[in-house]
Amino acid sequence: MLAAISTSTLAQDWVAERLRGTVLQLEGGEWTSMERGAIVPDGQTIKTAADGRAELVRGQERISLAGNTQISIRDSAGQKMTTVLQTLGSVTIEAERRNVQHFSVQTPVLAAVVKGTSFTVTYSNGRARVDVERGIVQVQDRGHEMVVDVSAGQSAEASQSRPVDVTGPGSDKTVFLIEGNVVPAAARSAVLKGDLAAAEALGALGNGNSRNTASNRNDAASNAGGNNGNGNAGGNNGNGNAGGNNGNGNAGGNSGNSNAGGNNGNGNAGGNSGNGNAGGNNGNGNAGGNNGNGNAGGNNGNGNAGGNNGNSNAGRNH
Repeated sequence: MLAAISTSTLAQDWVAERLRGTVLQLEGGEWTSMERGAIVPDGQTIKTAADGRAELVRGQERISLAGNTQISIRDSAGQKMTTVLQTLGSVTIEAERRNVQHFSVQTPVLAAVVKGTSFTVTYSNGRARVDVERGIVQVQDRGHEMVVDVSAGQSAEASQSRPVDVTGPGSDKTVFLIEGNVVPAAARSAVLKGDLAAAEALGALGNGNSRNTASNRNDAASNAGGNNGNGNAGGNNGNGNAGGNNGNGNAGGNSGNSNAGGNNGNGNAGGNSGNGNAGGNNGNGNAGGNNGNGNAGGNNGNGNAGGNNGNSNAGRNH
């Protein structure tokens, strides 16, 4: 994972300002104790033991190492880029607001590019996590060709086998860049499972269908679960939502057209054509793939129940 921050004066050295417990640096192939006030050369590898803590400072920028952490710092003066290579543990970065463009933290799984001022990167056992305290951090999951901006209060986590995902306030509105294509959070799962091409994600959401397959994952218009609007439930065409939604064509305790389960209105239950209700409802309609007017299940009205045509009641057809 990588996180990045810009630096105004890369000529400045990183200095070990605060040390506690066991803090070591690799010199000439051997680990030696680091002293407070020591200058950290470019490319120097530093590690802390379980009881160790370290704070490295350069101007207003700060790198804090928790226990059991190992990093090396590399500055590319020509590119004004500082990169922290993190192979273990937890690192917290604080940068000047004006210098947040060219500072990065890289782990074997993710890379975090700093757009904000304070964040923490944790890496252990093949899993990486970024927690953003202030500002915005761009997280790059290179193994899965994904990029996402993570805001204050949010976290991003990934492993070699699990693509990056974002949790926290507003994460349902997160926008991912997958294989160079913009993919809203609502379509992420379908894209990763191969049910929807990344290039089609935005268009699918705009049309109300996200390429209905056996899994029937529809996003935006045509949502399953508490959404408003017109759409499809279960890969069917028409107006409808599945799961506590308001609008036209609802399935599951909703009000509107095409209701299933104790609802009032005109519509279809179970992919049927016609007006009607299924399950103790009043109105005209069909239950179970029938065409015509009718009620199923103790309802009043004219109609058919169970594939019958004509005017009748459920259980006693004429």
